[in-house]
Amino acid sequence: MQRKQVSVLMVIGKIAMRILVTGLVLIFGFWLIMASNMGPAYLPEVCDSCLDMWIRMTLLAAGLLIWLTTIIWLVWTVLSTTYQLFKHSK
Repeated sequence: MQRKQVSVLMVIGKIAMRILVTGLVLIFGFWLIMASNMGPAYLPEVCDSCLDMWIRMTLLAAGLLIWLTTIIWLVWTVLSTTYQLFKHSK
C-alpha cells in the first residue's frame, strides 16, 4: 500500500513540476515578446539606431520560438504519457 502511495506522489510531483516549468517558460517567452515592443531604440548612440529593428525582431522571434517549442513539448509529453498508460493497461 505504501509503495502505491509513493508512486502516486511521484506522479503528482512530476505533473506539478511540468506545469510550473511550462508556466515559467511561457512567461519568459511573453516577456521577450513584450520587450520586442518596448520604448525607444535600445542603443540610440550606436549606428544611429540601425540595429533597433534587428534587436526587436530577434526578441520577437525568440519569444515566439519559445512559445512554439513549449507547446510542441507539452503536446508531445501528454501524447506519450497517454500512449504509455494505454500500453500498460492492456
